[in-house]
Order: sequence, then structure tokens, then C-alpha cells
Amino acid sequence: MSSKKTNGLDPITTQVVRSTLVAAAEEMRLTMVRTAYSPLLYEIQDFGVAILNTEGEMLAQGTSMPVFSSCLQVTVRNGLKKFGINGFNPGDIIIANDPFTTGTHISDTSIYIPIIFDGSLQGFSAVTGHWADIGGIVPGGWCPNSTDVIQEGMTFPHLKLFDDGVQNDSLMDYINSNNRFPNLVRGDLKAQMATAKTGVERYLRLCEKYGADTVRDSMGTVMDQTEVRVRKIVSAMPNGTWSAESFLDHDGVNKDIPRTIKVTVTIEEDEVTVDFDGTSETAGGPINIPLAGARSSAEMAFKSATLPLEPSNEGHVRSLNVKASDNLLTNPSWPAPCDSYGYASVLITDLVSEALANAVPDRCPAGEYMLFGAFMLRVDPKYGEPFIAVDPVDGGGGALSTDDGADALIFHMDGDVANLPAEVCETRYPLRMERYELRTEEYGIGKFRGGLGVIRDYCFLEDDCQIQIANELTQARPHGLNGGHDGGINSIKMHAGSNEEELLTERATGMGPFKTGDVISLRSAGGGGYGDPLDRDPERVRKEIQNGIVSSQQAKEFYGVVATRNDSGFEIDQEGTKQTREERRTI
Repeated sequence: MSSKKTNGLDPITTQVVRSTLVAAAEEMRLTMVRTAYSPLLYEIQDFGVAILNTEGEMLAQGTSMPVFSSCLQVTVRNGLKKFGINGFNPGDIIIANDPFTTGTHISDTSIYIPIIFDGSLQGFSAVTGHWADIGGIVPGGWCPNSTDVIQEGMTFPHLKLFDDGVQNDSLMDYINSNNRFPNLVRGDLKAQMATAKTGVERYLRLCEKYGADTVRDSMGTVMDQTEVRVRKIVSAMPNGTWSAESFLDHDGVNKDIPRTIKVTVTIEEDEVTVDFDGTSETAGGPINIPLAGARSSAEMAFKSATLPLEPSNEGHVRSLNVKASDNLLTNPSWPAPCDSYGYASVLITDLVSEALANAVPDRCPAGEYMLFGAFMLRVDPKYGEPFIAVDPVDGGGGALSTDDGADALIFHMDGDVANLPAEVCETRYPLRMERYELRTEEYGIGKFRGGLGVIRDYCFLEDDCQIQIANELTQARPHGLNGGHDGGINSIKMHAGSNEEELLTERATGMGPFKTGDVISLRSAGGGGYGDPLDRDPERVRKEIQNGIVSSQQAKEFYGVVATRNDSGFEIDQEGTKQTREERRTI
């Protein structure tokens, strides 16, 4: 069998190059996991990796945080603006975290290394990771009430940490002296450098084997082919304009003012435009998201509705246009605070998906639970060994047009990020996880129900610890679709099981100090439902009764399903169910 050539390229070689770069990006991810010091990186995997060309176009990414994908492209492009195409040397390592040139928040620090072959720049290997601490007014970042970016921590405006192979000792000393957990940060920084070097080495091997021109041209062909496929899918969608909007609870500073995020999605021929006009102006608190991060959040919903299973490259999003007027919450300018950008990021993905569902309901899920997590920490060594444990709590995914939402998954922006394993938690920190189970409340019912959230109970084993809670959308709920009910609300129980027990849904920081034996209970929400609950398959309901997800009384209340107990469990009363549903439909 002979193979045809495309633009002078052997298509088999082209696909080998593509697959090798995808594998290289995944090897970068594994390098990060194997060398990082903080569980936030090696277990939770709050990082992203990518290999990019000399235009900052993404060639391949590893499985980790998808929100960093588009942002790494913007990061590298801004580095190119600063240094110029000829401003990079072998041995250079650049560090950047300025939100307005990297796209997220100051805690997400990027390292990128130029790939130079035979004296010519071929591209970049890049990694963004959430540092255990970046200085600023709260440990671990994620400031709840900062009023400008300067308060949020150290800023690296694309600086050469290594210049032509020589370390910038002053910059390294500055980093070590301006964070609360220098050993963790120093170790994670070295892991990022090792990760980026892995990508460089793998790209150079491809150049040595096939030649730099073949590698570059092969990936150009791959991106073009991907673009053609995506445009064909978009062309099959109905043309039209649809909007979706919701509001964030508050900005952390002005707590009585909800902040609106509105997206308008327009499908025209083979292009999709997401417009943020109608969104609130830049907030006084840190819930703003730079435009690069807002675009990346929109890209996640777009790719999910087009080619969700393919390894990503720039071609997947060339047909997507994202617009925002100046000085919006989704397009702030310096020095606006951005450290809690993630609330907006998750909601943007949710809203773009909701708007797209008007055109392609079979490709878009209902709303998932919103961002939720906890920082458990101690900083002052006079009270005990300092530590910081970060747990982005998993919750319920939105229902699909064909199935229930996923139980216990992580929110959109974090993609393949995991929660903090109990074993790691208990060996690294003065904490004991006393409960981890599905939460059988606070989810949207429907023909297909939203996924279930979880309950995670932590017991403090030492005194003088504090917590900071990240939580969002406690006033508005994740949307249901096509008659499905809205999803649930995240909450936390302070001093759970004691006489002081208190239920909170609001974001909070600096709570404590807690005493030995105090328990906090983190309770994430479920996702929105899809379709009329009275159309749910009674057999699905029976299994949920059997498994304790709903009671027989709730089955009748929620779904019109009548079930009776027998020796082997429960069985459906078919006639009773039919009659109940008919009665409910006539009301």
C-alpha cells in the first residue's frame, strides 16, 4: 500500500510527529508528578503543560488542567513580545505569573524554555503550576478580598531565571525569601524546570530524526486538518444567537453587590463567537478574570461540543472568536485583583455550554457544581510545624441528554485534577479524614439526574490550625436543561457533630484557630438535571432506592415512581407508577 503525500509531507510521518509530541507532553506531566514537592502538584495535579511553536500556537498538551492550555499560548506570545524572536538563547528559563500576560492568577506561575535546534528557535516547552505560596496577604494564594494585584503576592513579568544557562541568583533569593513555605516552593520550581526540559529534549529528538522543517510543517498540517474538521462540525450546527447569564455571589469586598457574567454565543456558518457584553464592570475584589483566562474557559465548552476526545492543538479553536469590552469583569486591566479568578472561570464554561445547548442540546451537559475547596493550614512555627493542605473538593457533573451526570468529578477548569487522597492527607498533615462518601442531596433531578456531590470530613489532630473556604454560586444554582431541575449548593459544617456546629455556604477565610478534635465537613453539590423527571426510567429509580440514593417516598415525590419492598429489596409497582405519573402530568 502506498501513502499519498500532503504538501510534500508523508502523512504517516506527520501522524508520527503528532503522536510523539502528544506523548512528550504526557511525559512532561509525569515528570511533574514524579518530581514535585507539594501534593497540590504531585497528587492533585494543579498544573498544565504544553509544547508550542514559535508563534505561541499549542502543538500538544498533557492531561492536567485544561484552563492553562490557552493561557500558556498567551504567556509565550507575551514573552515573544518582550524578548523578540531572537531574544532567546540555549539555557534560558523564563518565569512569568503576571495575570495580565498569563491569564489566570498570580499563584499560577509559568516556566517556559525555548527549544533551539541548530541555532534556530523552534518553539517552547512550558508548564504552569499553582505554587504552595506566592507571598501576598493570605497563605497559599486565592486572596478572598484583595483590592489590587500588588497585594496578592510576588509578580514575575517574564523574567529570565536562567540566562544563557546562568542562574539569576538574586531572583532566586527573592523567591526563597518571599513565601511562607520556601522548601515546597523551591522544590516545585525545580520540578517545573525539569518538566519543561523534558519537553525540550523530546522535541529536539524529533528534529534530529526527521529534521526541524519536517516537524514544523507536520504540525502545521495537523493544525490545519484539525481546523477543517472543527469547522465542518460547526457548519452543521444551526445558525443563531443565544445568551446565558448568571451572577457570582459577590466580589469579596463589596459583599452586597452580585456580579453578573453574561455570554452571547453566535453561530454563523463555520464560526462561533462568544461575546461578554452585558457582564459587570471590573470588580473591586479579586473575582476578575483576565481575557486570556476567560477565552480559555470558553474554549473548554467549545471543544467539549465539537471534538472532545481528541488531543488538543491550536486547530481546535481557530473557529472560535471571543470578545469582551475593556474594563469588564472578564477583561480587567492592571492593577485589578484577580486572585479568585476561578469562580468566574467555572461559571463561564457553564454559561457557554448553556448557550450552545440551544443549538446542539445533545452535545452540551446541564450545569455542574461550582468551584469548591478548602485550604487547611498553619503558618506560625510557634504553634507547631507549618503546613498547608489544599483540597479542591469534587462534586456532581451536569446531566447529559443520554445519561446521568458524573458523580464526584472535579469542576470544569481543573479537568483531570484530583482531590487530596486520604492517605496523603493523613501522612503529610495533622489531619484525619473521617468520612468520604457521596452526598445524596442537593442535586438536580430529571429524566437524567445531575451527578452527586461528596461529603469529606476532616478532623484536626493538633491545635492552632486555620481554614480558608473557596465557594461560589450559593445564591444561583447550576442550570438544568430541557425540564431538568437546577443543581445544588456547596456548604461546609464547622465544628461538625459538636454543640457549636454551624452550617456555612459563604466563602470564608482565616477561620480558626481550631482545636484538636474539631471536625469540618465539606459538602459539595450535585449537578443540574436533564429532561422531565417524570420520564425517568423506573428501573434507574429502583436501583437508586436500593443503593440509598433516594428513599421510596422521594422516588414517588421526585419521579412519580411507586416502589414496594420485597424479600430481595424493592420492586416497581408498574400500575401505581403509571397512575401517579398521569396524575402528576395533569396538574
